[in-house]
Amino acid sequence: MCLGSEARKGETAVRIGDMDNNTTRVLLFDIDGTLMDSANEVTICLSRAMEDVYGTAGPIESYDMHGKTDWQIVTELMDMAGFEAVVVEAGLSKVFGAYARHVELAAPTLKMRTLPGVTDLLRALVSEPNFILGLVTGNACAAVPNKLRAVGLDPGLFTFGAFGDDHRDRNRLPPLALYRLEQILGARVPSESALVIGDTPRDIECARSAGLKVLCVATGSYPRDALARCAPDYLLDDMVDTDAVLLILKEF
Repeated sequence: MCLGSEARKGETAVRIGDMDNNTTRVLLFDIDGTLMDSANEVTICLSRAMEDVYGTAGPIESYDMHGKTDWQIVTELMDMAGFEAVVVEAGLSKVFGAYARHVELAAPTLKMRTLPGVTDLLRALVSEPNFILGLVTGNACAAVPNKLRAVGLDPGLFTFGAFGDDHRDRNRLPPLALYRLEQILGARVPSESALVIGDTPRDIECARSAGLKVLCVATGSYPRDALARCAPDYLLDDMVDTDAVLLILKEF
């Protein structure tokens, strides 16, 4: 798992026997639109990766990738470009590796940034022992540390997760992330102790499919009213008010 080598040795909140079902809160963060604004620049990196492997990125300029896994994005674009499924599947791992390299190479000039309030919130969360931070993201695993570093976030803040190359279907990712955490803890993680944090209707859908609550922030491509129609458990304009966000995260 790509974050294993990034975890903070000696500081990680995830240890066998630490899971207190009454007080521990497991937070499953999305990345793009939730933690950072990627300014569409990583789309260029993914496009280059597909061109490296398949010779084309398909109709990527008109394609809506919000909330989808990289696996789904690549397979759908290559299907639109006329590639046979077996050819696409054979090249997926090469695409994800190339994508990570392109993000790393482009990082010094990328205009990505953390979203308002994120840095302060993460600082507050890691200072409290009852929070365990993970990722549930459509991003391919290999690219995640490079993207986080590009905006000044330490990948080691997130000690487990599930990623866009683990499964094409985003709804399969929260259960996989929690399974991985359970392997670390040596204990079951009850669904009422976990919360998905995202910015799209697909984040809401994947949380619901796993029986989890969800907090949505209107910092991505979907306005607040569109998210409200999907009825998340919690809905915020952003994460600027650290104390207000912490209250939700402690009491969900």
